[in-house]
Amino acid sequence: MYVPKINRQEDRGALLAYMRAYSFATLATSGTAGLTATHLPFVIEEQEGRITLLAHMARANPQWRDFAEDSDALVIFMQPHAYVSPRLYDSRQNVPTWNYVAVHAYGRPVLIEERAQKIELQKKLIRQYDAGYLEQMAGLPESYLDAKLAAIASFSLEVTRIDARYKLSQDKNPAERERIARELESAGDSVAAETARLMREHKP
Repeated sequence: MYVPKINRQEDRGALLAYMRAYSFATLATSGTAGLTATHLPFVIEEQEGRITLLAHMARANPQWRDFAEDSDALVIFMQPHAYVSPRLYDSRQNVPTWNYVAVHAYGRPVLIEERAQKIELQKKLIRQYDAGYLEQMAGLPESYLDAKLAAIASFSLEVTRIDARYKLSQDKNPAERERIARELESAGDSVAAETARLMREHKP
């Protein structure tokens, strides 16, 4: 990903917080069928300085067959984003643009085959998105769970490289940035408002 210096984000804590906040991401791989992408919810873990992404897809989805020891995959986190009108700049000699945050995480996905590990991954996802469902899950018949587990391909991906672009009007003067943030906040759009929040949080 092209990342100009002014938009670069290298703070590990900020990147982890961002990926966890926007954990529904896109997994892109390259295999015999060419490029493939699937949209998945991820669990983001950090231990001893290593970041690991955990997820699963339908086993009927052939993308998991792209996983190989010598082939990297790309996970794209990209939210929020918002249009920025040139009306908001001091000079009339400006053009429209888009503010956004994007994080690209690279690594090699590895299948998780053991039943206990697959169950634990599902519990991690549930704790993250719907902790109240854990009790209901505990009451499901094992035969039902086994059928569901057999129908998914679970995997982990240890992150080897991260590219992060926080394109949040850092090249504009403070008055213009404030004008843009207020415009986004007043748009009645939660995604635009979240973009404005990040603009205020990540000032140049």
